[in-house]
Amino acid sequence: MILVDTGDLLYYRPPTGHPNEKKTGDLKAALYTKTYNLMGYDAFTPGELDFSFGVGEIVRMSKRANFPFLLANLMFTQSHKPVFKPYLIKELPGVKIGFLGLISKEVSLGGPPEENKKYYLADPIEVAKKFVAELKKKKCRVIVVLGHMELAGQEMLAKNVPGIQFILSGHVPHHQPHPLDANGSEIIMAGSRGEHLGQVDFFVEQKRIYSHFQLVTLSAEFADHPQVQEWLVQYKADLQKLIQTRPQASPRRSPPAARREVVIPVTPLYMGENHCISCHPQQHQSWTGTAHARAYQALSQQNKSSDPTCLTCHTTGLGVVKNPNAFLANVQCKACHGPAEGHPELRRSLSPVAEDQCRKCHNPGNSPNFKYPTYLQKVRHQK
Repeated sequence: MILVDTGDLLYYRPPTGHPNEKKTGDLKAALYTKTYNLMGYDAFTPGELDFSFGVGEIVRMSKRANFPFLLANLMFTQSHKPVFKPYLIKELPGVKIGFLGLISKEVSLGGPPEENKKYYLADPIEVAKKFVAELKKKKCRVIVVLGHMELAGQEMLAKNVPGIQFILSGHVPHHQPHPLDANGSEIIMAGSRGEHLGQVDFFVEQKRIYSHFQLVTLSAEFADHPQVQEWLVQYKADLQKLIQTRPQASPRRSPPAARREVVIPVTPLYMGENHCISCHPQQHQSWTGTAHARAYQALSQQNKSSDPTCLTCHTTGLGVVKNPNAFLANVQCKACHGPAEGHPELRRSLSPVAEDQCRKCHNPGNSPNFKYPTYLQKVRHQK
């Protein structure tokens, strides 16, 4: 058995500007790396979310892994050579299999500005032509691409680079029960969020390759490994400490005696639901009947109330208010309408709610079945 992953695993793109995001990201990356080491993974191709804190961070994390990071088209600008190992060859009885890692050229790499001159993404098709030819010379009968790119990019890859039997899809959030045929290549989509495992069984008979694909739903019937359970308990405890830790304030200097300064706060003020009831009792009553009013409870029931990747969408003001477990639990009024400073005292209108606001949380990864008109009716209240 060969285990591989196609990316967006270690880090998440920081959505809130919370001062502890880098530390919480490192905790998650370390947990996943240890777990994959324990499972005996064979290869990993990072996606753009894994580069949220820069190429240097992924290089650092790759040194903790017992498996190679494969990415053929992330290049050093100076040498034009791959930053990571481009491919991996695994030999099973009677057949050599080549695994090639690629990422879309269109994604953006995070990290500090100085990295922009140090690395670049080359055209995945041109890079694939070179390394597929190299894998064929090394007698690989089966060539598998770990492709972190949009479906259209995967189809273009299959069309322009003959000899690829399988493209294991990353980046595309939804899963497909059957492979998609693209110019003789099979594109396999197992989805995101670790909800399914894509299993491909194949054998080679003379010059033909026969394969069978199935999606395995990772349900509760699969027992957790005791070691992973211990790591997860510690991970959640460490997350809770970070979330409750306030950043150290910079020391304030006293203003000159001859001059008085008016300090205008730049931090948006988020008020809890009780602040809205006196003027908007009917709207508040309507809100209490929606899933938004039970969003934090849903996390608690799944023991995920310490995970910032979940708290961002299940609380209000995370990253601004440092204790989301208090009165800012749940998706309250200000989560959609914006912070409340100047309302109603200054008769300042709150922000109108549009579809883009909803899709910040109801994105394909979190809410793959989201339909704006349908979901809107579940939370709409009178003005």
